[in-house]
Amino acid sequence: MQTQRKPEGRLSFTQELNEDRVNWYGRVRAGGEGTDFSNSAAGFEVSFRGSVLYADIRSASSAAPDEAAGSAYAYVFTDGERDFHLARKIKFSPSEHALRYCLAELPQGGHTVRLLKCTEPKFGTAALVGLETDGEFLPPPEKPSLKVEILGDSILSGSECMRMTEADSVRTQSENSLASYGFVAAELLGAQVSAVTRSGALVSGYRDLASIPQYYGVYGQFDPTPWDFGRFRPDIVIVDLGSNDRFAAAPDGFVSERYLGFLRLIRARNPSSLIVVCEGAILLLPELAEGVVRDFTEAEDGNIRCFHLPCRHVTAGHPTEAEHRANGEALAEFLRAELPHLKINRKNGSHD
Repeated sequence: MQTQRKPEGRLSFTQELNEDRVNWYGRVRAGGEGTDFSNSAAGFEVSFRGSVLYADIRSASSAAPDEAAGSAYAYVFTDGERDFHLARKIKFSPSEHALRYCLAELPQGGHTVRLLKCTEPKFGTAALVGLETDGEFLPPPEKPSLKVEILGDSILSGSECMRMTEADSVRTQSENSLASYGFVAAELLGAQVSAVTRSGALVSGYRDLASIPQYYGVYGQFDPTPWDFGRFRPDIVIVDLGSNDRFAAAPDGFVSERYLGFLRLIRARNPSSLIVVCEGAILLLPELAEGVVRDFTEAEDGNIRCFHLPCRHVTAGHPTEAEHRANGEALAEFLRAELPHLKINRKNGSHD
């Protein structure tokens, strides 16, 4: 007599990603203590039949409390919701062991829940240990075919954009990578996002200060495991760097040389991607952006653009959510004009 298969209502992530039941977003890595999703805008999406969804998550507090004290935060989106204003924001409590979070309590039936972390790694890590529902997990929905990679400093991290004061709050709860102009543009295009961002990072590494290029080839800021670039082949790469190099008084020529080198590294990893170099969110750096794009075009290829953000933050602190939104909408409009020129296999999101 054949026994009936018990509905699968529990998933473990200590050894595997369970990609037949979970959509992962951003750079994530499975390990012995859970699947780490500490990077900005990283997270997961599941479909289930039931009424409740729990997540067991391990998290650490901010490693840079002088810059932003507190812990990590995430947004929970239910049944296809995309607007973080309508999503539920949750705070991860630091703990050596996994803590249980109720992600959703819904009427009995079929549901989809997506969780995206909105703070960068140094302001709190996060690892998914397990998921549990009172019903069963279903195959996840199809992921968007268009892929966007975001590379930048505090601007594209969404640092301080949710603050309620003119000056920066120095609290992790004020950071929201999902409100950054790069993510806004990607959402307006219906794309999936992978982000490598770190507040305070330079593009040049002047005086051995932290730089985005040193994190580009690894999983994350606190994990030197080499990143498998085959897991995510972006159609568009958005880059916004140079402001912190200017604040650190790095020589312009040195910055330009290192910026060009980073663009060449991006191209080596992504031969067909459209690279968009953005500037102007805080400092006006048109000469730097236009110069590296021109030099790259002459030496490499013309599949690169320079975009001058129309809305610049002119008072103390970082750009506000409204300023990010204006810049994201403008960037999305710019990218829509470029989409017909991208050779994308819409079935699986890869380049032809």
